[in-house]
Amino acid sequence: MIVAVATTKNAIKKYDNLPESAKTVPLCNKNLPSEIKSRCIASLMILKNALKLGGINAQLNFLETPNVRREEDEIVKGYAVISSHLFSKSTIDQPKYKDKIYVSDPVIKDGEFEKGIFCLPGNHKIRNVRTIEELRKAGKPLIGIHWTNECEILNELGIKKIEKGPTTDSLFRMIKAGRADWIPFGFHNSKDLSVKRSGITLVPVKGLKFTLNESRHFLVSKDHPDGEKIFKALQEGIKQMRSKGLIKKLLTQGGYYCKTTRDWKILNSKEALVKN
Repeated sequence: MIVAVATTKNAIKKYDNLPESAKTVPLCNKNLPSEIKSRCIASLMILKNALKLGGINAQLNFLETPNVRREEDEIVKGYAVISSHLFSKSTIDQPKYKDKIYVSDPVIKDGEFEKGIFCLPGNHKIRNVRTIEELRKAGKPLIGIHWTNECEILNELGIKKIEKGPTTDSLFRMIKAGRADWIPFGFHNSKDLSVKRSGITLVPVKGLKFTLNESRHFLVSKDHPDGEKIFKALQEGIKQMRSKGLIKKLLTQGGYYCKTTRDWKILNSKEALVKN
């Protein structure tokens, strides 16, 4: 079955670059393809695998969007049947979407998605930060224009001056141009935990991270003719993958759960917020 998936240019490129062996479903949690190593690919493979387990052998037909928020728009309009990225609960829990979208069961539960503080390698003022107070004084953060949960967390940490950009590529360019000093990014599976985009490399501040306190979900269009069928298959597949521990393994391999940063200090933990 051809399944219309709204996603970004970057995700399409990464998926197309996968060998055919890595695209095969259903996946086995004992031997996951090593090429599944980024968050966008992990979520796409969770989607494809869940549909397979739910009874749909999906041939993904991508509808390219300039950013993740536009994925949501394409779903609401019924041009695509499902999103490839995962959306936070507050982003989609709005009256205007209530009759337009199905929301999957949580793929990432509350507090499971962790982000680090990423900056240019030469920005030692940011890289030397060790406390919330030092972070407030060290420089300005930069987030995507629709990163509502990240904005709330930064405000909770006492950080009020926040720069915003429209796309991930633009965020990297803005940091390079000195428009801001750091970006809250999820961790990747590179050896040094660095992230690269448009020829620009960012590195994390070692020892620090924070958690996003919202669950993350796939969106399915109610206005698309295949919407109800896709949603039912997705829900069944997510349930099976959860019971087998496969979702956690895919998310870990994709960088949502990073073993290297497991013991890093959580800046927005109750203990840290009390001290500051």
